[in-house]
Formats: sequence, structure tokens, C-alpha cells
Amino acid sequence: MFLFLIYVVLSTSGLILVKLGSQANTIQITNAVFSFSMSFTTIIGFLCYMLSFVLWMVIISKSEVSYIVPMGVAFTNIAVLVGSKLILQEQVSLGTVIGTGVIILGIVIIQLAK
Repeated sequence: MFLFLIYVVLSTSGLILVKLGSQANTIQITNAVFSFSMSFTTIIGFLCYMLSFVLWMVIISKSEVSYIVPMGVAFTNIAVLVGSKLILQEQVSLGTVIGTGVIILGIVIIQLAK
């Protein structure tokens, strides 16, 4: 369970950091020369996301896929929603709140069926 929580935190942090740093990213092609620059925030976000992927592979190898994948997707979606609201100051619609409630209900059903 500890690895799972680290996965959710790293995955969510990676996505939010990439979004935060995305305003400073540039891609240019001039005179057949390719130029690419990323902000430090984006690089840290990519590193978090890559680490979460490696950790996810470890978690999947030690768990029932039919159980852990729905849980991973659900918890990560909820964490991204909360982070988007609190950190990115994004608007959350009523439909999003209802959908999140359905996800939480799904987590409860999965836990009860286990």
C-alpha cells in the first residue's frame, strides 16, 4: 500500500508540475535547426512521472491487475482533480464532482468485493 501511495503522489505531482512549467516550454524550427527548451519545473514533472511509471510496473508485477489498475486510475484521477483545483486554480464543474463521486463509489464497491 505504501508503494501505491508513492505512485499516486509521484504521478499526480508529475502531471501538475508539467502543466505548471508548460508556459515556459518552447519548440522552434528555424533554418532546418531544431531548438527545444523546457523549464526546470517541467523537467522535475517529467522525472516524477517517469519514476511513477517505473514504480507502477513494480506494483503491477506484485498485484492482481484486475484490482490494482482500477484502483490506481481512480486514486490518481481524484488526486489530479484535487491538485488541479488547489494548485492550478482550475474550475471544477458539477459534472466533475458527480463523476468523482461515482469514482469513489466504485472504489468502495471494489473494496467490498475484495
